[in-house]
Amino acid sequence: MRLQPKTVKILALLGTGVLVVAVAFFAVLFVLVKDSDPRLPAVTAYAYGEAITVEPTRYCELDLTECSEEGSIAKLQVPVGYPLQLSLPKELSDAPWRLYATYDGPNGLEIVEQGYRPGQATAVSVRSKTTPEAKLLGVEIRLPSSVVDENGDPFQRAVWLIETA
Repeated sequence: MRLQPKTVKILALLGTGVLVVAVAFFAVLFVLVKDSDPRLPAVTAYAYGEAITVEPTRYCELDLTECSEEGSIAKLQVPVGYPLQLSLPKELSDAPWRLYATYDGPNGLEIVEQGYRPGQATAVSVRSKTTPEAKLLGVEIRLPSSVVDENGDPFQRAVWLIETA
């Protein structure tokens, strides 16, 4: 089957139009992405059928330059007996980091600390304590910097806070 010259001309014009629109679209998309603010790494928290995105309350470069302290404490209800599940961004899971869980139990407040090595976990579950019963009040995730204090302890370069009560 042979197309008439007029049909070939129309198809060529349509093809050229589609190509011009596609190039313009990708050029605008490139400019928008290039000029956008970089996103801070966020933790995803899930409990009892609800998921939230947790931005860091503080986030600095490794040497504590260019800090951002715009985040706030995230809130997610976690009933006693249910776990809090955390999914970690690569910037956090590929570094050494610490998790602090605060519980309110029969003997008062208790803080449980757990350290993680680079690449050890991309997700963690923080369990409620049931014996004796203790309510999970919140968790704090800390990412250390390369800057240390006079005792040799690193300053925190990033912190994510989740209130669960």
